[in-house]
Amino acid sequence: MLLTARKLIQRKMLDVDADLRGTLRNFGLKVGAVGQAGFERRIRELAEGLPTLAAIVEPMLTIRRVMRQEFSRLHKMCSTSCGMIPSAGD
Repeated sequence: MLLTARKLIQRKMLDVDADLRGTLRNFGLKVGAVGQAGFERRIRELAEGLPTLAAIVEPMLTIRRVMRQEFSRLHKMCSTSCGMIPSAGD
């Protein structure tokens, strides 16, 4: 069950990232190639000066951040309880 929950959260994290990219694309903006650490900063940078866009992406960024924190917790539980599992990036 832990692995199933972990995989679900992992898929949803990817969905949120794709939706953020798609939302910005609707405004004619591209995120480009950024690492996980710079993703949130890049989204905010692109939304700067566009209050409507900022109002859309801020809740999504909050959800993304919380999902990543919870995924990390679940990943650690799986690592201890389930033995070897794929890395967080798989």
